[in-house]
Amino acid sequence: MDEKKKPFEYKIMSGNTTIIIHSDLMKLTEEERAQRHKDELAKGDPVLLSIGKAMYDCYRKFDKGDET
Repeated sequence: MDEKKKPFEYKIMSGNTTIIIHSDLMKLTEEERAQRHKDELAKGDPVLLSIGKAMYDCYRKFDKGDET
């Protein structure tokens, strides 16, 4: 019988909200995650680059006062 491996879950509580992260990256230490992030950015990981651009655009819009 094929048994599915249950994905790794990392739970965080923020107020009354439970945040569940399904990623093996959460098994890494904070330093290991930071180093992996730095390495992936240096390689030009398109997902990380697009997330960074989206964050930059949000803050840039906020800094200009264009809160729409």
